[in-house]
Amino acid sequence: MQSPTLNDLDQLLAEGEPLTLARVSEYLATHRLATANWFGPTGRPDRSSWIKREGLGWRVWDTDERAVIMDFSVLRTDSEAEALDSFLRRARNHLQADGTAVRRGF
Repeated sequence: MQSPTLNDLDQLLAEGEPLTLARVSEYLATHRLATANWFGPTGRPDRSSWIKREGLGWRVWDTDERAVIMDFSVLRTDSEAEALDSFLRRARNHLQADGTAVRRGF
């Protein structure tokens, strides 16, 4: 399993094919993405994106540095492609933020 780069995610998001559960699942099986929680806690709990199936729809959300759901970030949709796209874009944004974060040891 390899660590993803922003280019890997950009390529997946720009391929032009609709995102499906199978495509995203295959991608996540080969690219460890700490900022993405795929139908449960599969990544880190803080500063990450989450996706969950709710009835016939989908729910996508972000967590902050305390692993608390950011209420304003919750997306509820009936569209699988929209939910998957939002989920991956959010994971990408968290991954990009990790690359520019300043860490200090106290």
